[in-house]
Amino acid sequence: MVRDKAGKPAGKPRRSIRRAPLFPFWAVIGGAALVASIGAYPYYSTNIYVLTLLGKFLCYAIFALSIDLIWGFTGILSLGQAVYFGLGAYMVALSLKLNYALTHPTRFGNKIPDFMEWNSLTQVPGFMTPLYSTPLAIAAALVVPTLLALLFGAITFKRHIYGVYCAVITLAESLILQNFIIEYQAYTGGFNGITDYSNYVGPSVLWFILGVTVLFVIVARVLTHSRVGTVLKSIRDNDLRAEFMGYNVANYRIFVFCVSAFMAAAAGGMYAAWVGIISFLNVGPIFSIEGVIWTAVGGRGTLIGPVIGTFLVKGAEAFLSDRLADWWQIIVGALFILVVLVMRDGIVGTVMEWVQQRRRGSYRQILADADRTAHDLQMDWRTEGAPRPGEEVR
Repeated sequence: MVRDKAGKPAGKPRRSIRRAPLFPFWAVIGGAALVASIGAYPYYSTNIYVLTLLGKFLCYAIFALSIDLIWGFTGILSLGQAVYFGLGAYMVALSLKLNYALTHPTRFGNKIPDFMEWNSLTQVPGFMTPLYSTPLAIAAALVVPTLLALLFGAITFKRHIYGVYCAVITLAESLILQNFIIEYQAYTGGFNGITDYSNYVGPSVLWFILGVTVLFVIVARVLTHSRVGTVLKSIRDNDLRAEFMGYNVANYRIFVFCVSAFMAAAAGGMYAAWVGIISFLNVGPIFSIEGVIWTAVGGRGTLIGPVIGTFLVKGAEAFLSDRLADWWQIIVGALFILVVLVMRDGIVGTVMEWVQQRRRGSYRQILADADRTAHDLQMDWRTEGAPRPGEEVR
């Protein structure tokens, strides 16, 4: 063996593994600039329309982030994620509507929501009375969807129902809840939804929604870059291999599904309070598919991609619909087709892949570096007196 200066056998050279930072410097700077620009908007503009859009887009971004957590990092494509968004939104909206009716009686003088009065109800049903307490309604808006996700995951994932079958079941779940809301309009508002309970559009609430968005992004980043996140990625890539390695795949999927439902419910609750209206469309499959599109356009499996995709698609929808009323849907559709055909990893994923390729160099450079590393290792472990590679043995 090759010996060092002291005459002792030289061991295998230690190679330090450079771990990627949890929060890269460029991401911290870019994220801080984005957060500052959104948070400072009320100071340099009084356009209430744009302010309202910013709050809505942030709620949509959290919703898309919840989809990315289960689809981009775990491989669970859910077409019913709007169920949890809608449940959280409806509970908060019902609480605000009940309290609003106490101080704003209907035209007949009753202190109950107008949609109940239209359907011949004379008092608030007993099971809804706890929603008069707004803190209790907020807690229910977060806990009930999470428990529903736990029940769904236990029924589905424990039975090894994955892939397209899981997507179809979540789609059916969304359709069932949507039809339930339409059918029982005396308690949900039906087609009209829950309206006329005021809203909370303002700088302070915008900062709160922005803070929750940042918090969820940080939590998702920490989760996906932890040991649990590594297991989730392995399940996404090959769930059978992860199961053979001893991991309980079903439990991991149930866990991340519940975390995703909690995030979607929080987004729905804030959306209901911010906008001042909620309808059956916010629990239907169309809204879920829109969230999948935002995630795909931005880049699934990137965390920041869904946020960028949401602002890009919804921003194009909001501003192009006024200026190009006949063309804006075609433009947005063409954008999605472009991403699917050309940038399959989404905008952020494609840019990150391009940057990594630039750092690694060309294909020939990568091969040359690999050959050089193999040569160095061979030289380190050659026996004493052995000829060097390329030398003739005498």
